[in-house]
Amino acid sequence: MVTFDFQERFNKELTLTKLSQNEIAKRCDIDPSCITQYKQGKSFPSIKILFKLCLVLDVSADYLLGLTDR
Repeated sequence: MVTFDFQERFNKELTLTKLSQNEIAKRCDIDPSCITQYKQGKSFPSIKILFKLCLVLDVSADYLLGLTDR
């Protein structure tokens, strides 16, 4: 399931980055509460936000969506 893979991989990348969740949210032009919702699997980013998250976290969308291993 893509949502499960996204949540798991997003959480993993958050632990690996040196950026705070507030900084990630700021760089993606979203409210910090969105990061929390993505972490908990309560919400899923739009394509536009997914693209920004990938740039900030330096990962591919395919990886976050569970389509590739990296």
